[in-house]
Amino acid sequence: MSDKKPDLKVIGNKKDNDLTIKQRSFINEIVKGKLGSHKAAYAKAYDVTLNKDKSIPKWCEVEASKLLSSPKISISLQRALERKEQNVTASALRTKNYVLSKLLEESQNKENSSSSRIRAIELLGKSIALFTDATMEHPSNRSPQDIEQDIETKLEQLLASNE
Repeated sequence: MSDKKPDLKVIGNKKDNDLTIKQRSFINEIVKGKLGSHKAAYAKAYDVTLNKDKSIPKWCEVEASKLLSSPKISISLQRALERKEQNVTASALRTKNYVLSKLLEESQNKENSSSSRIRAIELLGKSIALFTDATMEHPSNRSPQDIEQDIETKLEQLLASNE
């Protein structure tokens, strides 16, 4: 038996660390979403000099497209967008929980007027769709003639029972 250890390497576990500062800046500008285009994000991240008419040079679009086609850029961008989505979702959940807890406090506070407590309870009920009417349609494989026949039969039975 040999005590020699195999030479193992971790692959596919690269982080954003192998991106340049400008590449990270490009990704951050896209994730912010305030500039409106990848071309504008490229121009801002790479400090591109604008044309005389204050427009972004056309070559920026080509360079931005090249960057986006790079696997490490696209993977980093995807991860950044996922992180942003998770943060937005978490923030919305925190806000919802805060509002619901405040409504619960309002509904239980005896110092509040009865109308404000009832309103708080109503809003709590609405938050869980307590007051919505659910109607369910049952699809039928019966033909209109079958349905008509059933109605006629039931009407005959009803009339016969009243006689």
